[in-house]
Amino acid sequence: MSESKYSEQEIKEAQWPHQLFLFNMVGNHILLSIIALSNSTVPWLALGVPVISLFIVGYTFIRGMSQVNHESEFIRCHWRMVVKRTKIFMIAYALLGVAATVAWLVHNSIAIKEMAYAIVGGLGILPTMVLVLILTVMESESLNKAAKGYLDESDREKFLGETPVVQAD
Repeated sequence: MSESKYSEQEIKEAQWPHQLFLFNMVGNHILLSIIALSNSTVPWLALGVPVISLFIVGYTFIRGMSQVNHESEFIRCHWRMVVKRTKIFMIAYALLGVAATVAWLVHNSIAIKEMAYAIVGGLGILPTMVLVLILTVMESESLNKAAKGYLDESDREKFLGETPVVQAD
């Protein structure tokens, strides 16, 4: 890892996308989901989770695209990191939707409720929850790097497309 050569402002700006992503994962998808599902008196509360998530994802994509030409490589790299991980998360959501649709079709066509639950749980919810856990750990590490002002050469290469320059002595 390289030494911290970034200003306090750059470090704060690089932390923001990771904080937003972590709020979406932990605060929204885990905590709010549990609260919404445990409150049977207000069943429509569960709709808040995807609505909040879509606003956060939309903001992440819009803001991430506006940071493409930012003068700081540190900020550009961290925004690209989060945008890429958000895309992965959205693919998982789409696959969860496919699993739910297949389960609904199976349930309506052969009327086996347990098979529909197994499809949604095993092919949809479980992989999505595992991905949420993995992405949460990855983002926590990235937030820590951003807070310390570090930018790995591998991250620079992966997210900025820049090959590290090796200096000869």
